[in-house]
Amino acid sequence: MDDLQQRISEDLTGVFEGELRFDDVARQAYSTDASLYQMLPLGVACPRHEQDVVTIAKYAREHYLPLIPRGGGTGLAGGAIGSGLIVDFSRHMNHIESIDAATVRVQPGVVREQLNRRLREYGRYFAPDPSNSRVTTIGGMIGVDAAGSHAVRVGATRDHVKQMRLVLASGVVLDAGLETLDRPFPADASESDPERVRHELLHRLAHLLDVNSQLIHDRQPPLLRNCAGYHLRTLMHRQELNLPRLIVGSEGTLAMCTSATLHTSPLPAHRGAVLLLFGALESAIRAVQGITEQQPSACDLLDRRLLSLAREEDERFEKLIPAAAEAALLVEQTGYSQAQVADRLQSCIARARESDRSVLVAGETYVPDEVDLLWSLPYRVVPLLTALRGETRPVPIVEDLAVPPEALHDFLVRAQRVFQKHWVTASLYAHASSGQVHFRPFVRWPTMADGGQLESLARELYEVVFAFGGTISGEHGDGLSRTSFLRSQYGPLYRVFKQVKDLFDPHNLLNPGKIISDDPHLTIKNLRPQPGTLETEPQLVELQMHWSPGALPEAVARCNGCGVCRTQSLNERMCPFFHLESNEEASPRAKANLLRGVVTGTIDPRELTTEHAKQLADSCFNCRQCVIECPAQVDIPAFVQEIRASYVNANGLSRADWTLSRAHSFGRLGTAFAPLANWALNNSGFRWVLQRLIGISQHRRLPQFARRTFLDLVRNTLSDRRRIADGKRPVVLFVDHFVNFHDPELGFALVAILEHHGIDVYVPPVQTASGMAMITAGDLDAARELALTNLRTFGELAREGMTILCTEPTAAVCLKQDYPRLVSHPDLAALTSQVTEAGTFLKALAEQGRLKRDFTPLDLQVAYHTPCHLRALDVGTPLADLVELIPGITLHRIEKGCSGMAGAFGLTASKFDTSMQIGEALMAEMQRPDLQLGTTECSGCKLQMEQQTTTPTLHPLKLLALAYGYMPEIRQKLAPNRRALTVRS
Repeated sequence: MDDLQQRISEDLTGVFEGELRFDDVARQAYSTDASLYQMLPLGVACPRHEQDVVTIAKYAREHYLPLIPRGGGTGLAGGAIGSGLIVDFSRHMNHIESIDAATVRVQPGVVREQLNRRLREYGRYFAPDPSNSRVTTIGGMIGVDAAGSHAVRVGATRDHVKQMRLVLASGVVLDAGLETLDRPFPADASESDPERVRHELLHRLAHLLDVNSQLIHDRQPPLLRNCAGYHLRTLMHRQELNLPRLIVGSEGTLAMCTSATLHTSPLPAHRGAVLLLFGALESAIRAVQGITEQQPSACDLLDRRLLSLAREEDERFEKLIPAAAEAALLVEQTGYSQAQVADRLQSCIARARESDRSVLVAGETYVPDEVDLLWSLPYRVVPLLTALRGETRPVPIVEDLAVPPEALHDFLVRAQRVFQKHWVTASLYAHASSGQVHFRPFVRWPTMADGGQLESLARELYEVVFAFGGTISGEHGDGLSRTSFLRSQYGPLYRVFKQVKDLFDPHNLLNPGKIISDDPHLTIKNLRPQPGTLETEPQLVELQMHWSPGALPEAVARCNGCGVCRTQSLNERMCPFFHLESNEEASPRAKANLLRGVVTGTIDPRELTTEHAKQLADSCFNCRQCVIECPAQVDIPAFVQEIRASYVNANGLSRADWTLSRAHSFGRLGTAFAPLANWALNNSGFRWVLQRLIGISQHRRLPQFARRTFLDLVRNTLSDRRRIADGKRPVVLFVDHFVNFHDPELGFALVAILEHHGIDVYVPPVQTASGMAMITAGDLDAARELALTNLRTFGELAREGMTILCTEPTAAVCLKQDYPRLVSHPDLAALTSQVTEAGTFLKALAEQGRLKRDFTPLDLQVAYHTPCHLRALDVGTPLADLVELIPGITLHRIEKGCSGMAGAFGLTASKFDTSMQIGEALMAEMQRPDLQLGTTECSGCKLQMEQQTTTPTLHPLKLLALAYGYMPEIRQKLAPNRRALTVRS
């Protein structure tokens, strides 16, 4: 922290109630958004309420500190980054304040999807629908006048804002709505009196609009989509001035919004959608005009590249979209009845066929879930462009053009010539009925040294836009990428923009450099540094994991900052920590940002060993859901392991992490004295001591120790390979910690199922825990020792072609995905290829017709939870599928996100409350009176599912074994568990 940062921190302590951060870890996390740019801010302020915003604004004015308002940081133009103080509204100011019959008042940090989730209870919604609605905030939508696919019918954000609470650069608070200019103010009002400030501001603005009315009329013609510059049209009507229409789209350069009253709309009574597929892009473009004349709710255009990605992403799209399709139009209609919607949609299809008789009608539907599936196509596929690998990458630099819809065809023809001139290809996605075009040109990642080519491409493409009466920004804002071109679009009107800025922010403190700038080359400055584009290689700390040359920088570069990982959608698990708290540092992309800063030399690599880095890494417990749901499949857990390992290497492990990561070492002691150990674990006094000495939560229900380990029990039987006949290849069991020390019954259940199918089983006597607990704790040196021990045992068996089964998904993930990052070993490839989760093996038997169906009926209502690490294996839910084959069982698939247990994480006292909050929804489901049993493959999830209920949870393998007629003692486990234990809710 330098002197300036120290002074700010000291000055604001006690008067600013939110968080202030000046450490490099936080600054790096906020240095980027989803754009090409990176600017390390002075610091980060997270206000808790409006008074905090007033405080920071007044302080900034007094000390001439730039402020950069920020929502979700998902913008593509660099509008939410800067060298000043970031003001993050998403962290705390994210509440819905009131809901009325046709309006809703919200704070700027409310996420659009969360708002509509609440509004649906009232049969209404906030209509503008940008593609990143899952993560974009209302403040962000206001900042850029966000629109979306349905803007042709419902309009953009500007059309739905009724009133706003604004904090000006001076710190004065204004209620802004439809303002009457003759509204008086007290004669004795001071210069800072809000009414006087309002009066003077409005009259000076009205005068400015009046004297430039002809210029505004000529240079800012009406377009369906245009958020370039300041919106000066339609602000004045007689003696009324609509101030929100100006503030919307101003990117926080005129004022900071602390709350907004929004118009809501009735949910469409009926919807219908169709995917029209064309053999040529030209044909799809020509069909747009005819369809637009039918006034669709939406009509989006997707090119061949996007359709190919869709086919690869989802087998449902693969069945729907032929490989030969070159383009598609996704068309929607709404109405008061299904018949009306069908009639309207058929009219669109007919007009498309008039244009191209060979058009293929695919996926026509009037079922809401199926309509949503069709719309998930562009929302899911466009971000997948970032996953494409190669020397060139799709960059968001000319991704927000808009022209009159009737000029779309001719514009796209001319635009294609510009790309060809520059030897560049580009993906094309368009809200065609609005004339909104999103190009993503494929180019090498630009640097200041070679950015001139990209700048030239943008300039020439914009000239084509201007020739058709279009705009360089339709819904994404100007930010850093387009501000320098606004003079070219508006000519003398740009002078008026500067005068508007001077009225509101005379000292240029609010988001400086956006919309108003004198820098003609701003587009190619402050570009995000990427590994491989640096003139000199930065000095790195010693890497703790096994990375091939260049692998870490390449992996870091794959994160483009899109912000999808900030989702709090109920339908997605990524990221459990961010679901819990809207904290940028809890987001997966913050981890990528930190390592990017290190590998590019932006920040000192020693930052990885600081407490701030540890806190950032502690907001990840290696559930791996981000890898699954990230469009670019960035391996964030690997980054976290590197960060945490760097910290541990420098500072060591905490007592709790050291103990719990070595639970396998203490397990034998627990089984040797099982009666005493189990009594102690159920004794409140001992548990209190355990928490104080080791850090294990006294409120966690802990698993009981078995009297003998599984490996001891099978030492003279299943561990004797000589008993297997020559020429027969057994399956091999990897015995994880939980089976070995706590639940040998589970191991025998799997053995019984396998032997029921005539499959020999071998259990190597020399094996140890997978090491996942150590890896997650950051103790990689100790984890390597375990990995090498297991490789010595299982490597040879894997080379012989034996299948290695794991009952614990976490163990399978560790052996298959983590060992390659830990060690280099000649048997590693063989091991990773032969390790299989037990359910996957049994499901394969069923698919081959070899699984026996001689089940005994079990009359049970069973709740099934999918473990995160099973999802990470990408194998589906094989054991749940098999359990559903058992007669009498009704399986309820409980999709309530991560359990929050995460192995040792949920055992520690310091993490217990967080664990419980993450798993709250799942535990609530487990208390349903109709459920008799829970089931899951994960031992940690089992503990969480049983934490607040007497309903037991068993591994699915036990249910299968019982249904096959084995191990009748399992029936005793189906009764409610009445074990008395103090549990805090």
